[in-house]
Amino acid sequence: MDETLYTPIERLEAFKDNKDAIIIAVQVSYKNDTKADIHQALVELAKETSSGTWVDITTKTEESNQADAWIIHEKGNIGYIGIPAHNWDISGGFNNVWANIGGNYFGLHVLKKALFLDVYFPPAIVRQFPGPRFGVDGVYKLFGNMKRMIAGSIVKPKMGLNAVEWAKVSEQVFWEADLVKDDENLCNQSFCPWKDRFREVMTRQQKVAEKTGNPKMYAHNITTRNIVGRAREAQDLAEDLGTPGFSFMIDGVIAGLNAVHEVRDQTDIKHPIYIHRAMHGAMTRGKDFGMTFLVWAKMFRMAGADYLHTGTYGSGKMGEREDFQESLARDEEPEEMPIEWLDSTMYLNRWLTKRWEHLKPVLPMASGGLFPGALPRIRRFNGAIGNSYKIGCNAGGGIHGHPEGTRVGAKSFGEVAGVVETKEYQSLQTEKERLDYLVAYSARPGKEYLKWAFDRKEWGILV
Repeated sequence: MDETLYTPIERLEAFKDNKDAIIIAVQVSYKNDTKADIHQALVELAKETSSGTWVDITTKTEESNQADAWIIHEKGNIGYIGIPAHNWDISGGFNNVWANIGGNYFGLHVLKKALFLDVYFPPAIVRQFPGPRFGVDGVYKLFGNMKRMIAGSIVKPKMGLNAVEWAKVSEQVFWEADLVKDDENLCNQSFCPWKDRFREVMTRQQKVAEKTGNPKMYAHNITTRNIVGRAREAQDLAEDLGTPGFSFMIDGVIAGLNAVHEVRDQTDIKHPIYIHRAMHGAMTRGKDFGMTFLVWAKMFRMAGADYLHTGTYGSGKMGEREDFQESLARDEEPEEMPIEWLDSTMYLNRWLTKRWEHLKPVLPMASGGLFPGALPRIRRFNGAIGNSYKIGCNAGGGIHGHPEGTRVGAKSFGEVAGVVETKEYQSLQTEKERLDYLVAYSARPGKEYLKWAFDRKEWGILV
């Protein structure tokens, strides 16, 4: 039964009669996985995620029955469960919704599998959340409305450098690329205090921006006990320095959706929110228990993320099958699809950028094992979802691993982002044509640094 194809919630025939409810889709396994077994498993799941319990009780009332969840549809071993919208205490923010849509049923001993696939929130709930302050177009405006992918870098080594050393590496990136970010675990360590790092980076960044005439961005990690307080401190320090080009980076899964929402909700905090999804794999890689990142991505958009790490279209170290992308490129919203597609970069990025009530689209960020030759494929697939060049791409070792140093590595990375945007390159139709073009481009006099990047065994060219 694990081969059951998934039907998106809003494609269900029963959707129109349940569109005012919160709807979750969960894949389950119970006993011998007969039709009756699966139905009973979904009954238990619906009870556990709403007002039920494991034995008959005498305390239910007519009013309490209004909190009951129900089964909307069953398809193989996938159940679509309706939950009354009023069960979500909005004053509890995303903490309370997790308790409703992803709480105790994962621990039910009768279930051999509970994989949370998807979630739908009715418009009345979505409208109560602000969504991104900047969104894709707002972020691109901060970068001067450039017409290519954003080229960024994670400073490497990501831990261990002192503030001045870290900032010097950042400066080399800024000369040739657009963005530098802290990685998930660099915050306020004794060897690299945040204020020192912020001051050193922003001062150098501003110098480069003024000399090049191109806006630059630093995504600074504020994942602390008091995230709002740190955001205000960073903003105040930037104002004192006269350096506006920064975003608040938050480890969103670790800190929680409420922390993201809290930063977005402050009227005096006026910089973009950049979400790193560190630790999501603890929940999303499981085949029997866990959830897709699609569930998180939808709520990060509601909470106010402007940028969000999603995936690399199979071009980086996190892995992903390319056939997901090829198939989804042909069908924007399939009637049904393999469950694995829900976590494909293409499906996630479509959800982040498609129209959804009042919410601005979120800028997808490709990050993890990237290198210059990975950018052509990322651009091709991002264009296939109708998002053209509007995506951010970060490289760590794929920049700092260049033998001529970080600045040359950043130049190679940023240059490819520009090359694939030319009319000549965009007119090419076949993989061979694109590959031949890039090889010939890197063979031009003075492009030896790019040829080295394309020829490196671990990197190469992906078109």
